[in-house]
Amino acid sequence: MKFNPNDMQRKVLSALLDKYENSKTYKKENQVQQSFFIFPRFLMPEYDSDYADVEKVHLLEKELDELAREHLVRLEWKGTTIQKIFLNMASLQNCYEILGREDKNTWIREQILFYKSYEGKAPLLDRFCQEQISLLESKRKPAYSQEEARELLPLCTFILENKQELLERELSIVRFGDSKLFEKKFRARICHILEKYGGYGQLLEGVDDRRQKEQILLGEHNIFSNPSYLYIKGEATIIFRNLPPVELSLNTPVAYSSESVESMERIDIHGSRVMTVENLTSFNRVREKGYFYLFLSGYHNTAKQRLLKHIAEQNKETEWFHFGDFDPDGFLIIEHLRTKTGIDFQPIHMGVDELKGYQRYGRQLEEHDRKKAKTLLEKGKYTAEMTFMLEQNCKIEQEIVSWMMEGKRQA
Repeated sequence: MKFNPNDMQRKVLSALLDKYENSKTYKKENQVQQSFFIFPRFLMPEYDSDYADVEKVHLLEKELDELAREHLVRLEWKGTTIQKIFLNMASLQNCYEILGREDKNTWIREQILFYKSYEGKAPLLDRFCQEQISLLESKRKPAYSQEEARELLPLCTFILENKQELLERELSIVRFGDSKLFEKKFRARICHILEKYGGYGQLLEGVDDRRQKEQILLGEHNIFSNPSYLYIKGEATIIFRNLPPVELSLNTPVAYSSESVESMERIDIHGSRVMTVENLTSFNRVREKGYFYLFLSGYHNTAKQRLLKHIAEQNKETEWFHFGDFDPDGFLIIEHLRTKTGIDFQPIHMGVDELKGYQRYGRQLEEHDRKKAKTLLEKGKYTAEMTFMLEQNCKIEQEIVSWMMEGKRQA
């Protein structure tokens, strides 16, 4: 009958195998014979104390003696007290089998093969897997346990290969049959992998909020917590594939789902100016004639950048503006738009005059605001605005500007 150790006996065998696997003998770097042992106080700190519970001491010695009778360990006694508990090297394989534990080198080889099976599928996966393989080859722990890695890598592959709009709860059902499991167990870890190995640094520049980062990263792969919409208004004609043209006006804002945006073939703008607006409240307020307005519902992911470039290509004489919060993040969004679309966006209603005019409605800068403002100054960007913000210790949100503009109210 196979020996079935209890929890304490398993702890003894596991500790002894750990000692063995971390030794030069295991790594074949040692020329002298080593022995591997633990002290009884590892199991019972008060074992050799005068105040130890006698019954507990006898129980411990009985369980250790049982391991010795099974030839799994050897006990070194001094009088009636156990001094050391040695691993019986002759029963090494038996110890592994009893614990259901793989030899560390075997486990490492299996892990390396697992990570190699994902190489070549995507640059992000290559970077992640190569780092884990390097850790394993140097006998260090990889970023995730074997069980975690076997859950995360297939999920990550699915996300990287996803081409259609998918809501987080739909993703969770598709992968796990549970609409909430992705959010509860996987979203944070998957987004950590995407951020660390995906090369999204420029996309995330200026973004500090963890949830916003997650939305941006997942949005790059068409995964959203809620349906994504494009809000537009202004004088324009939209032509959808296989549908009659749609005429828009400044007084009739409309919203289109991301899926329907994919079927837009043209947006012919009748004016000469386009304005992207950072917040929905301000989008609903602003109505200056001659502008075509877009609210992009969140950060500007790859799909939205494609749309902006598409509109710019079809309306080459159009000037482009962005209206956002008067804070460093608002200006970083402009820089992000310029970099990602190649369109020469200019800030509008975001000048020093606005900050002076609405300063009484502002808030003090936080430390991360100061850092970002100084970074923009070092790059020679928006020097008047950043200097004024830092000197006055003030930032304002665009909603007060759009509200004041609509009724020409006095600050």
